[in-house]
Amino acid sequence: MRKNKALFLFFILFYFCTCVLDLLLTYYATPNLQLEGNPLVLRLEFGWFDLILINFVTFFFYFLMCRYAFLRYRPVFSSETESLRRYLADITYGDPEKANMGMWKWPKNWAPQIACLCWSVAVALPFARLFVVLEWALIIAKIPATSFFRFVAFFPYGRVDFFLAVLLAWGFSFVWIALSFRQNKSEYLRLRNNR
Repeated sequence: MRKNKALFLFFILFYFCTCVLDLLLTYYATPNLQLEGNPLVLRLEFGWFDLILINFVTFFFYFLMCRYAFLRYRPVFSSETESLRRYLADITYGDPEKANMGMWKWPKNWAPQIACLCWSVAVALPFARLFVVLEWALIIAKIPATSFFRFVAFFPYGRVDFFLAVLLAWGFSFVWIALSFRQNKSEYLRLRNNR
């Protein structure tokens, strides 16, 4: 539990720092928000107050996701320790025999899916936001990173961070599954050895 608290604090601080850095660098590079790529600023003409408010709201939801993923979620125990697919079926459907490709059926137990989603997004978002900080730093330092900015321009509104967050979260979901399986196996073996 202590490790989870440390991870919770680390990711909360990491994301908070990237948010603050993003806002500060945005203000330094474009006080009038002309260079801002946020669709809310471009389409809805949000100003600084609105931008800061949106960051507070997203941080609040980020905090809730981190809290659930690292502190509130209690793993579903399974006696399945050999097959990852059977383990997933057991914690998702309550029956290891219900393993299916892609785990596409409606789950009986939603807690592992919610925990996986929250954990994956919580780990992915700070890194995606860090990419925006890097982008602003390159603009401010006037570093001619042509290939980098061509890559960024490929994405709608230049919001590569959104696509990076989705891609990272998808990848981190597999990490969560592997870690959950390993933790479950360790707990199962510990309980069996204590008998």
